[in-house]
Amino acid sequence: MSKKKKQSFRTQWRTLTEIGQEFGVSAIKLGKLLKEHGLRQADGTPTSLAIDGAYVERIEPKDGKVYFLWHGRKVSEYLVARGIPKTGVSTAEASKLTAARKLARDYLEALRLDEEGSKLGYWMLCEMVDDIKKVGLDSFNQALKSLGYKGEPVTLEDW
Repeated sequence: MSKKKKQSFRTQWRTLTEIGQEFGVSAIKLGKLLKEHGLRQADGTPTSLAIDGAYVERIEPKDGKVYFLWHGRKVSEYLVARGIPKTGVSTAEASKLTAARKLARDYLEALRLDEEGSKLGYWMLCEMVDDIKKVGLDSFNQALKSLGYKGEPVTLEDW
């Protein structure tokens, strides 16, 4: 009996940024492509085609703004079938880059707290090491740079 690997919610449902990376475009450009091809309305909300076809999932946080996640495989297949080439990174690489950006934002916050003398900043930095190894030091440093970090590239010897 073969076991099918279960996909997590966030592996299947993705942001415009993550899907856009697969096509080599920004989230804004991907949003425009979704509008051009009938999955988003002019105001950016999903069309009935997107909703009825289960291309989109509405997320309503208890405290926060409603946002949408898109079914990565379905949206990719839909766009490819309409002649949009995938010229970016793989799905796995897109997920890794997203994780690197999140870690980089957390790292900058931890640095700020550490510089203020907070123990929390120090502990946050210590806890990030394994996650940084998972996404890769190059991806992490690239994400830091994209966020405007002007310091020296991070090395694991820093901890």
